[in-house]
Amino acid sequence: MKIAMNSLKLKNSLIMIAVMVPLIVGFLAYDLNRQTSSMRKAITERGIILALTGAEMTGKILSDALEKGQLTEDQLFDTNYQPIPNTSPQKYHTAYDAYTDEHLTHIQDAYLKDEIIVYAVALDRNGYIPTHNTISKIGYGENSSRSKRIFNDPVGLAAVRNQELYIFQEYRRDSGELIWDIASPIYVNGRHWGGFRVGFSIEDTYAQIAFIRNQIIAGGAVLIVAMILLILYISSLVADPVKRLELAARRVAQGDLTGVDECGLKMSRDEVGSLTRTFCNMVGNLRELAEKSLNSAAAVAGYTRELQDSIRKVVDKSGQVAARMSGLAEAMKKMEEGAGAVVSASDRTMTSLARAEAASGKFLEQMETSSAVMTRAGESVKELESYVDKVGEILLFISLIADQASLLAQKAVTEAAAGNNAGGNNFSALAGEIQNRARDAAAATRGITSLFEKARLHAAQATVTLEKDRQVVLEGYNAAREASLFLSDIITDLKELVKRVTEVTACTQLVTEGIDGVNAAAGEQTELVEGFTEAARMLEQGIGEIQEALTSLKI
Repeated sequence: MKIAMNSLKLKNSLIMIAVMVPLIVGFLAYDLNRQTSSMRKAITERGIILALTGAEMTGKILSDALEKGQLTEDQLFDTNYQPIPNTSPQKYHTAYDAYTDEHLTHIQDAYLKDEIIVYAVALDRNGYIPTHNTISKIGYGENSSRSKRIFNDPVGLAAVRNQELYIFQEYRRDSGELIWDIASPIYVNGRHWGGFRVGFSIEDTYAQIAFIRNQIIAGGAVLIVAMILLILYISSLVADPVKRLELAARRVAQGDLTGVDECGLKMSRDEVGSLTRTFCNMVGNLRELAEKSLNSAAAVAGYTRELQDSIRKVVDKSGQVAARMSGLAEAMKKMEEGAGAVVSASDRTMTSLARAEAASGKFLEQMETSSAVMTRAGESVKELESYVDKVGEILLFISLIADQASLLAQKAVTEAAAGNNAGGNNFSALAGEIQNRARDAAAATRGITSLFEKARLHAAQATVTLEKDRQVVLEGYNAAREASLFLSDIITDLKELVKRVTEVTACTQLVTEGIDGVNAAAGEQTELVEGFTEAARMLEQGIGEIQEALTSLKI
């Protein structure tokens, strides 16, 4: 789990780590330095002991040689170094080197059993090594031709001419190796003969120191990791109850008062446990007050919703009433316009009725006048009809005469074609007959002409009479049509007026219903406002109790 930077657990852990880790690191550094110093000191002390022991043993062996007469003092302190031919680097013999080869070799070689000791040899006051170590080590012993050589370098001369208890020197040999050199003076019968030098490989010593340092660092790292884990565990023990309490407080701050009780938080007998119990009690009280407040708020919300619905209904009713009032105003305006139009139409109708009355009177007079004319025209038509009948009869007679004349003419033609006298006589007779028939036809034609002249006169009289009657009838029709148009306008205006009155009545009814609905909604709102006021009072009382509870929790 990712820990926030402002976490109490992280802060406690960082503080404890910031305090403990430097202490542990400091202690480890001190211990490392102490162990390094102790190791250096131990090596130095061991080298001093070895150098003192070697010097003492070498001095004792050389002194015994003098006492036993194996060597004389002149031989033992011989500085007449005889070069050994064909040696490089140059080697030398002395009067005592054979004795040292026999009696010092095994003593000096015993020192090299210690791995960090590079050499352990006795040298005279001029740096001459009569006998070197024979144990094979890389770069040393006989293989390196260091036996019977003179090492008169500053370090070597300082080591062999020192007359203090010991001398410690650090130098780099010709092989490139860094050496700790500890030398102690050799005395033979109280006379300074030289020194016993013990050389330690510092690289091996530093390797041992590095090994010890790595062990200390590794152990310190393990100790630090274990300490950090222990610190985190302790911080968790300290901070987890506070964290749980903080999470519970955050839930409470977000309005969630459920599930926060003594069962959900670990109780202890320290200050955190006391704070937790106090917090749980506070949350319980707050939950009870919140439930009461929620009930009151729910009641207020219910009344508020009902009041909003009622207000919405009233607004809707008011809108409907306003729309109907607007429609009523428009209808009244149209009614007023329609009434004006009716009045105007009525005036026009009165004028049209007066004109129609005059036209009707004139039409009646003309109809009376035309009645006699129509009677005469009828009589003339009847006479014309009789004349036509007569003309028909005459025409029928003329047709018969024409048929007879045709037959006679045909007969005359036939006889004329025969060419005899008898036929001529018959032709003459037929011609006379045809002439008679022609005279009859002419007389009939004159009768027809006379009849047609009478018919034309009667027809002319009838036409004049009918023309007069038609003009009178046309004038009466025009007057009647004008009166009908004005009556139609009056009927249309009356219908519009009736429509406007009906709309005004309907709008008035709607306005009445809307006002009744507004009054009913106002009554409902009054009841809802009373309930809302009571619920608000209960909510205010609950909030007051919550404030008192919070005031009692102030520190």
